[in-house]
Amino acid sequence: MPVQATLVRHSEIVLVRPIPFHGLCEQHLLPFYGVVHIGYVRGEKRLHHDEFAQIVEACSGGIRVQQKMTTRIGLWLDHQLGAPGLGVLLEGGYACTPVRDGAALAGPTTTMAFYGSMRDSAEQQRQFLTLTRKTAESKDE
Repeated sequence: MPVQATLVRHSEIVLVRPIPFHGLCEQHLLPFYGVVHIGYVRGEKRLHHDEFAQIVEACSGGIRVQQKMTTRIGLWLDHQLGAPGLGVLLEGGYACTPVRDGAALAGPTTTMAFYGSMRDSAEQQRQFLTLTRKTAESKDE
């Protein structure tokens, strides 16, 4: 099944989302799944959204921990894009989430990593997170 990504441009940040992922939880060997949102400050290099999806797929396959996967995707994209600023946000659900009295004890797990100018700029981080939230809300409507 081909992966679709939505490109959203706001100010200097280009947002690529949502890119689905799946893997196996390192601690329980049960599936986890979710979506990746990538925001970057456009630089010299460009990637097609299919290339973003291929990188996510390569980093999410096999046995993983979501936090390490977030870092791995970020480092790979930082190297491939050479973007002045980069943000990666993963929202994941786990089959191994404990359940008590018929209700899950925890919701989705969110992890994020920032590189380049986005690591040091609270404004760029805010823009990235706001765009991620806005595009998610518009999809729900």
